[in-house]
Amino acid sequence: MKLLLVSSVGGHLTEIMYLSRLFAEREVVLVVNEKVQLPDYPFSRVYRIEHAERDWRQLRNFGEALAILDRERPDVILSAGASPAVIFAVAAKLVSTARIVYLESAAAINAPTLTGKLMYPLADTFFIQWPALRKHFPRSIYCPVVFGDV
Repeated sequence: MKLLLVSSVGGHLTEIMYLSRLFAEREVVLVVNEKVQLPDYPFSRVYRIEHAERDWRQLRNFGEALAILDRERPDVILSAGASPAVIFAVAAKLVSTARIVYLESAAAINAPTLTGKLMYPLADTFFIQWPALRKHFPRSIYCPVVFGDV
């Protein structure tokens, strides 16, 4: 199984890497939206896409997503946000059979994030980390991530 991790840098990437034990035996390809020091993990490949902030560069990200999806053909796309998650999910729905898994940020305690609101109808599996979010995402799965060493 090939897993495509799609993430903004910073807290979103840190949060998704807390799950790395779950995908340790898989081929993992990473997509990030900036050049940063990467976590110590044996990624098969790393793609760095342009950083877009709700602007025209998201069109460029969409083209990058289509090219990466065509090249990698992942089985699962996993993200905890932010903007690249939405772009890749939309592109995947158009050209891929990959399952889309989204983890709403642990920082979203009582109210959903914008990315979460956009990803909810796109995700095949949607996880929340706080029970209060169930009212916003009724078909979500409650599964708090236990934070520790990455």
